[in-house]
Amino acid sequence: KIPSGADYLVKLSDGTRVHLNCETEFRYPVKFAAGERRVYLDGEAFFEVEKAKGWPFIVETDRMHVRVTGTKFNVKSYRSEEVVHTTLVQGTVKVNTTEDWAEAEELVPLQQYYLDKRSGQAQVKQVDTALFTDWIEGRFVFKDQRLEDIMRILSRWYNIEVDYSDEALKNLRFGCYVNRYEEIAPFLELLEATENIHVKINGKTIIFYK
Repeated sequence: KIPSGADYLVKLSDGTRVHLNCETEFRYPVKFAAGERRVYLDGEAFFEVEKAKGWPFIVETDRMHVRVTGTKFNVKSYRSEEVVHTTLVQGTVKVNTTEDWAEAEELVPLQQYYLDKRSGQAQVKQVDTALFTDWIEGRFVFKDQRLEDIMRILSRWYNIEVDYSDEALKNLRFGCYVNRYEEIAPFLELLEATENIHVKINGKTIIFYK
């Protein structure tokens, strides 16, 4: 289990490297069985799977299953969030809501499998993978994203609460790079500089005003 404000790199028995993001729970065997390599994820992780033909690597989450033999990809699947997705950087992966691999979507690099848990609707789309993987390089990358979505990510990392004086503020859109290992203050100053929003800090709570 990874706490707020932390990340972790674990090397599995087959040589696979897994970068674990904050507030993530990851379960894996000390040694993989002969038939498959299976791990369980609640949270976010970037996988660099050691290639092994005939020895599939399976990531299981509460609503999504990913199957590969050797590749690089990101899985974000927090039980507390309504949207989960798998983003492929290199190789190929099969993704489905079940382990019916015959019906699974097969991704190629720069594609993302995106599932809305509320509606049950899934789609595959082209994405800028940096937006979903640069966290392993110590950066948050945001590109024309809603303030509420940005702050959901930052509040998990910085272990803070967020309040909005007006619901419309949640839909303001911003883009920027944020160094994960710096304080949040420079990012808040950047928001203020746009003159579209004002920020007040009250202990561990950030309040946004018009």
